Amino acid sequence: MRLLLLFILALPAFAQDVPMRFYVMAILEKGPKWTKEVTPEAKELLKGHMDNIGKLAKEGKIILAGPLADAGDAAGIFVLNTASIEEARQWCDSDPAIHAGRFQVRLWKWYSAKGIGILPQAK
Repeated sequence: MRLLLLFILALPAFAQDVPMRFYVMAILEKGPKWTKEVTPEAKELLKGHMDNIGKLAKEGKIILAGPLADAGDAAGIFVLNTASIEEARQWCDSDPAIHAGRFQVRLWKWYSAKGIGILPQAK
């Protein structure tokens, strides 16, 4: 128990060595126009969704993105390289699937280590 208490008290000292900053975490949920059906329109929206993720990634705006499995109405996540909810919303609104209502997005500021991302060896 004493060791655990000592560890908890020491955490702030360790955290000072790691530069931190805010990002925006986006949770994509099934939107009002969500359907399970695989229609030509749904395929086109998914292609546009994936193309937009690629574009935002190339621009350095999305750090990571991916679908969620077995998460109810939650469909996926983005970690966005901004501390501004307004800027993150603009970037998400550029997604055709969000714009069309297939997905809707909830945004939160998220505090994490500066420079987070996918490690090169994990790519």
